[in-house]
Amino acid sequence: MKKMKFLSVLAPIVLAVSALSTTGCIKSLGEADTDNLDVTVDTRGVTISMWTGFGSTITSTLENIIEGFTAKTGIIVEHESKGGYDNLQNAIELATSTQTYANVAVGYPDHFAGYINSNIQLRLDGLIKNDHKRAVGKDAEGFDVDADGIRILDYDDFYDDYKPENESLEFKKDGTGYKLGLPFNKSSEAMCYNATFFNWAKGQNDLKNSIFVPTTWAEVKSVGIAVKSFFATKGVYGKVLGSDGNAYEDESKFPSGVTKVYDATKVTSAADFKLISYDSTSNMFITLVRQFGGTYTEIDKTRTGVGYAAFNDAAYRQKTLDAMAMVRDLDSEGLIGIPASFGESLYCSTPFKKGLSLLNIGSTAGVSNAITGGFTTKAAAIPQNGNIPSSKFVISQGTNLALFNKGSDAEKVAAWKLMVYLSQQVNGEFAARTGYFPTCEAATNSEVYQEYLDSFGAGEILQKECGILNAYTYGDTAKGWTRFVDPGFQGSSAIRTEVGNIPGYILLSNDYADDQAILNAVYAKLPDYTRP
Repeated sequence: MKKMKFLSVLAPIVLAVSALSTTGCIKSLGEADTDNLDVTVDTRGVTISMWTGFGSTITSTLENIIEGFTAKTGIIVEHESKGGYDNLQNAIELATSTQTYANVAVGYPDHFAGYINSNIQLRLDGLIKNDHKRAVGKDAEGFDVDADGIRILDYDDFYDDYKPENESLEFKKDGTGYKLGLPFNKSSEAMCYNATFFNWAKGQNDLKNSIFVPTTWAEVKSVGIAVKSFFATKGVYGKVLGSDGNAYEDESKFPSGVTKVYDATKVTSAADFKLISYDSTSNMFITLVRQFGGTYTEIDKTRTGVGYAAFNDAAYRQKTLDAMAMVRDLDSEGLIGIPASFGESLYCSTPFKKGLSLLNIGSTAGVSNAITGGFTTKAAAIPQNGNIPSSKFVISQGTNLALFNKGSDAEKVAAWKLMVYLSQQVNGEFAARTGYFPTCEAATNSEVYQEYLDSFGAGEILQKECGILNAYTYGDTAKGWTRFVDPGFQGSSAIRTEVGNIPGYILLSNDYADDQAILNAVYAKLPDYTRP
């Protein structure tokens, strides 16, 4: 079947980014160090501000937690949500000239790169080194705390996967990175699957060895071929598969004792069906490049805020092409889809719930969108490239906390205490109440988070499965997984946006002669972020 023109399916994305000069070094921050801040300064009665981009539900949870901080410390926190991360970034950038930005804000690494270049974000190395001076004793759980019961930061307790993105933004002369942020709200990606169908197949002697939840991309292909063969043989498309292995016009035609296994009434033909769908095309490309041994972007350690696209550079090009070839191979069997494959603009959760796919990869923060009354949805690790050792890469998402160069020393230390409180002391509670993942071992092992994982309530099971997946699969180094984040720099978001078009070029377009032509075209659209 001839593929549709990709640009007719997805509206073109116009990149409106200012050119980043890659000549010369960006100025040294100087006063951005925190070595000389007295962490023991009296902060009671101090008022600080915090800006985030959270929606109403997360905002309500956060503000409730902040009230507990104020009750302990006497520090008044004026929290304001800017209604989205892009709006938050714009608000901070607009406030730079007047120094009316907040004391603390959440943000992504590429946002931080801009703040660092604007000379408003503080390095945290001095505070991390000197924070022990606040300690006056231990709390009931044995953690070092100050006079207000606020814990002393244990930087080593943060998961190693969450540290590099805050240490790859500005570099010392010896090439080591300054610490520019603390991890806060974290999520990843999971593969939701139609457990009703796969559990049924597992109980069928003639299907259990060929139809199962795949763990590698090679298994995605073999399972997909087996599923499509079974559906064709049984005439499942446009009908309802019963537990006796037969297809019926609708459930009213089921013989006594037969139950629904898979509703394919919205799947009018084999062309409508994809075994697996992927919500974020940007994450899809970036993750596959990693899984196939390639590199997506690289940062220039000699020039703060400068980085480049790397996936089409000579050193990494073949790995990228291998990943693209795998996608093209799955497409040749009609097994993989993206939102545009189903006429959607952002997500595949609706097609998944309609039965147009049996597996869907999406953010762990949004798995509730994959829940339907038509079948049971469960979560598993995303497929990996089983041909390469140490290829178990899954993207890490979510924001970090930044401290801005604003106000008196007392305000800066008060803001620092809030950052420590949110990133470690109550992070388990925040994670349990929002579905995000804990930032550190202490938060994961906290009583409130362990109770959350153990108490499976109605409507929350899938979210908790993702928490268990993150803690005991992705987070278990012995299992070989890496929760990665590529370095942030000015322009990295523009690169991410552009590569998000690549899966569509592969699956839905005839505009390019081959995959190398696609990569060349994408590089041509990123002249400010490719190496000279």
